[in-house]
Amino acid sequence: MVRFGSYVYRILMGRLLSPYEFGLLNLALPLQFFVVVLASSGIAPSLAKFIAEEHARGELRRRDEIAASSLLYYTLAGVLLGAVFFTLAPLAIEVFREPSLVTTLRISAIALPFGFALAALSGVFQGLRRFGTLSLTLAAQQALRIAFALVLVVFISATANSAILGSTLGFAVAMLLAYLLFRSLGISSARRSLAAFKGVFIFSIPVSLTSVAAFALAYVDILLLGVYLPPQEVGIYSAASPTARLGLAFASALTAALLPSVAALSAKSDRAALRTQVEKSYRLLFPILGVATAIALLFAKPIITLLFGSAYAEAAYPFRILTVGSFFYGFFTVNSGIFQGLGKPSLPMKILGAAATLDVLLNLLLIPGFGITGAAIASSLSLAFAGVVSTIGIRREMHKI
Repeated sequence: MVRFGSYVYRILMGRLLSPYEFGLLNLALPLQFFVVVLASSGIAPSLAKFIAEEHARGELRRRDEIAASSLLYYTLAGVLLGAVFFTLAPLAIEVFREPSLVTTLRISAIALPFGFALAALSGVFQGLRRFGTLSLTLAAQQALRIAFALVLVVFISATANSAILGSTLGFAVAMLLAYLLFRSLGISSARRSLAAFKGVFIFSIPVSLTSVAAFALAYVDILLLGVYLPPQEVGIYSAASPTARLGLAFASALTAALLPSVAALSAKSDRAALRTQVEKSYRLLFPILGVATAIALLFAKPIITLLFGSAYAEAAYPFRILTVGSFFYGFFTVNSGIFQGLGKPSLPMKILGAAATLDVLLNLLLIPGFGITGAAIASSLSLAFAGVVSTIGIRREMHKI
């Protein structure tokens, strides 16, 4: 749902903005999507694991203390990080040689506190298996981002600043809605303590580092393209990259449902049910990703031009390349959730860290000579590496159970 909403946002902005403005927008969006990645792969699953385990044990007071404390301290962390990025925004002049990007980045940074709060609230809903509430929160976040951005771009100015301001407002209003839903659970009145938050935070460190590596895999190509090439090229490539990753939305949704189940089964030491759960996830994942990849390879150019317009037709070739890597990365997404549910978050962290390092090195090597095609090759190889190595790791883990 998050990926789909983010993709709709990109399509609409790509059609309404010039390739130059769309390129500027995509140099600022990674700051907000850093929070989205933390929400889906770092903060939320860590919190979900602890809440699911305490709920399964019947420790409801402990569960509520963890939820309320995590919301408070993660929001404070978002305020701090947002302030840092807001202050450092002028460095964009040195890195990207675009003075106008400073304001865009500062508007993007304002969303961070709201994003961190949303991440914590999503983790609470996920851990309690309130998937309807979780879906409503995520859907509202994306719908509000799109609605605000459309109004500002159409009626105020067709610029990157209007588009990113709409996204920031969407985060803020969605957080308020999610908090109201959180209060309806009766958890908000629970005692807050640093001790209750400490366990979640320590566990979340390797998980969050994994998220940082996932962020690098998703956006290092775009950011490095901004260093070497003009914003127009970044805009064209930004039509290919999110389109190729759209199939990962199913893998993320499957992981959200799988992680608390694996955590609960692991806490109960129900090995047979755990193996069955993992096998079912693979049987669901493979055909869906396979069909999506085949369609993308066969109809790349029509898909790109239909969605973004003929001005982005050049994105079809990197789109094909990236689609192959995304197929393998879908397996890493699910494998990471399984590892986290088993209480072994350091394994996907190491795999993704290696993949992110490989991605940076390959992009630095290939972008200067091959442009957006080089960026696509570098990212696709890195995504495939993460998927293959993590699948081998899960197979070994299942043999131990």
